[in-house]
Amino acid sequence: MGQFNGFLQAEYTPPQTWVLSRELSFKTDDLSKEDLEILKGIGIDCNSTGEIKVPAEFKTDLASVPRSLWTFLSPWDVARAAVIHDQLYLACAVYYLSEKMNKTTWKKARKVSDKVFLLAMEAASPPVPKWKKKAAYYSVRLFGKKAASILDDRKLQNIAQIDTTPKKL
Repeated sequence: MGQFNGFLQAEYTPPQTWVLSRELSFKTDDLSKEDLEILKGIGIDCNSTGEIKVPAEFKTDLASVPRSLWTFLSPWDVARAAVIHDQLYLACAVYYLSEKMNKTTWKKARKVSDKVFLLAMEAASPPVPKWKKKAAYYSVRLFGKKAASILDDRKLQNIAQIDTTPKKL
């Protein structure tokens, strides 16, 4: 499974953004060496322990769930997992738009990012109901391609916080 370094601490900045007031990290042993290599290849600094860090001052919208669906799945249900996932998708988008982009590597990185999202939801406390985890996971698998390949204003503000240089284990 995995574990977070604590609760999410963020400040709301209208209209739809939250800014982390401290680093958030998620550590899991459930990523293979290949998974870690893929993430490192797109610039994610995850050491061999599988820890993924999101820096303080990172801007996020938590989970991009349409407001009309909040009765069933609100952003708060999966907030910490969504922030980790936002960091991974930011790296995917930066990689996608880079000169070194390889479509196969990008597709694998997106799949591993979504796997981390699921693992992080499984580690959430209080627990996220199984049906909500599945709904959120399959939503990013089905509809996340665009988010993992474009840089919107929020992502552009976060770019300075990631190093896109491929890492080694």
